[in-house]
Amino acid sequence: MKPKIFTAIAVASLWAATIQAQAPAAPKMPIDEVSNLITYTDVVEEPGMNKDSIYNRSLRWMKTYFKNPVEALKKADAEARVIEGGYRFTIQRPEPNSKKQPVPMVDAGLVNYKFKIMCKDGKFKYEITNISWKQTSYYPIERWMDTKATNYDPNFALYLKQTDDFMKETIKSLERFIETDPVKKKDDW
Repeated sequence: MKPKIFTAIAVASLWAATIQAQAPAAPKMPIDEVSNLITYTDVVEEPGMNKDSIYNRSLRWMKTYFKNPVEALKKADAEARVIEGGYRFTIQRPEPNSKKQPVPMVDAGLVNYKFKIMCKDGKFKYEITNISWKQTSYYPIERWMDTKATNYDPNFALYLKQTDDFMKETIKSLERFIETDPVKKKDDW
């Protein structure tokens, strides 16, 4: 009887070590001091560019970046030069009980987020916050950071890494587009 218990413990330990070896360490997430939510925000300088140009480029970026820009856009206030929206992306986890190497990844659900872009002459500010895992009830991803929680899953660190990578790529795309989007000149017709 004792060899079976030892074997079960050894297999469970090996499985846990395999999951931990595959999952990257959780990145340091940007936490807003007031809301205590993971929030990506910054002010980006665009010298010589007026608020209308920045606002219009932000709207054009949305049309090219999101699969369904109409769904992503919640508010476009041309007078205040503010754009608000929300969207989602898919996260993945290693396939459980897979014997293949490397372990294939499978869908682990959707992550929702909200964003806001505010435009002024020579600069714009973006905020990405209210990031949540789509579940039957609201599940903020800040829960993934609590390694002492009874329902903690080692895959949470992987989900945080994927979220951080996705947000950084989204921000880079927005900044690059606003900086380089050519303004189309109106025809003289």
